[in-house]
Amino acid sequence: MQSNIALTPGSYLALHVEAPETESPLAVEVSIVRWHKDNQFGIEFLRYAQGVRERFTDLVEGCKAPAISKQSIEAESVLSTVAA
Repeated sequence: MQSNIALTPGSYLALHVEAPETESPLAVEVSIVRWHKDNQFGIEFLRYAQGVRERFTDLVEGCKAPAISKQSIEAESVLSTVAA
């Protein structure tokens, strides 16, 4: 993921993602920042509602367009810190 917010590994976040093909935002109640470099970071989802994992998988797999395609899919996410 990318963000202009400085994130520190070990920080806990709540994540809400709005994507074109989703009826409602995908919500991850608790995730943790595992790594951060420049404006990119990796997170691990720790707690989310039933069915969210499958919806994220479908969203990510839908982004895998063939190499000849110039199509891109954008998703908007909202990050908020979670008290430990």
